[in-house]
Amino acid sequence: MIRVSACHALLLAALVLVGRAAAAGEPTKRECVDANSSAQDLRKDGKLRAAREKLVVCVSTSCPGPVREDCAQRLDELDKAMPTIVFEVKDNGGGDVSPVRVTMDGQPLTDKLGGTPMAVDPGGHRFLFEAGFLPSTEKTLVLREGDKNRHEQIVLGGVATVSASSQEASATKTATSGSSQKTLGLALGGAGIAGVVVGSVFGLVASSAWSSSQSECASPTNCPNHAQAVLDHDSATSAGTLSTVGFLVGVALVGTGAVLFFTAPSKHDDGSAALLEIAPQVGSQNGGVTLRGRF
Repeated sequence: MIRVSACHALLLAALVLVGRAAAAGEPTKRECVDANSSAQDLRKDGKLRAAREKLVVCVSTSCPGPVREDCAQRLDELDKAMPTIVFEVKDNGGGDVSPVRVTMDGQPLTDKLGGTPMAVDPGGHRFLFEAGFLPSTEKTLVLREGDKNRHEQIVLGGVATVSASSQEASATKTATSGSSQKTLGLALGGAGIAGVVVGSVFGLVASSAWSSSQSECASPTNCPNHAQAVLDHDSATSAGTLSTVGFLVGVALVGTGAVLFFTAPSKHDDGSAALLEIAPQVGSQNGGVTLRGRF
């Protein structure tokens, strides 16, 4: 009987200790009010993570109802405003790296990245990434309120690779540029062909006028229609000049159009683009143009 009473006494004492420990873990009314007030001040200062820690305290069941409801509403608004970021850390070979020690503004942020979003305060932050024997990497980012699940790729000891969306945008830009250059090449080529045609027409006119002037005057001393012969001779000279200019300009335009068309940027199998560089060269006695490209 004595043993039974002693066991009950020990059990009762244990329950009392557990109850006191549980009660000690709950915030008091004053602590609830102070936590709510501190959270508001921290929120104004942009310290969202610290404000959230305070709000978690004043939503406890031991807090007064009005305080608890106010804190719950502020906590919901804070969670919507707090930026979150997902870091994808890779090595130079493109392989995933984990675990990674990440510090933010000199303070520890996490020791392991699991691909889940991490909540951070809005504003500019300097992040340091370290993993084993790989070279560490620093990156400064500016995060804004409401910026959720922002993805950033980090390459330890190297430069972050270009995302697929950036590659597609670059390829689209290259294709547009190449299409415009080809269109310009075709236009210049068409104008060049027209110049050659005009040169040919004036060439025929010059030839005809020259033949007429020759038939009208067999020799300088035998020229019964001297005035008409002079007119035909002048017409042949003018037409010949226009013919020469038409041919030269036409050939130049056709050649330029062909260069532009066949050197227009186009996407390679590796995603790179063919490039054409046109650089003028000027010397003391001569000048020119240098074409240099990758096709």
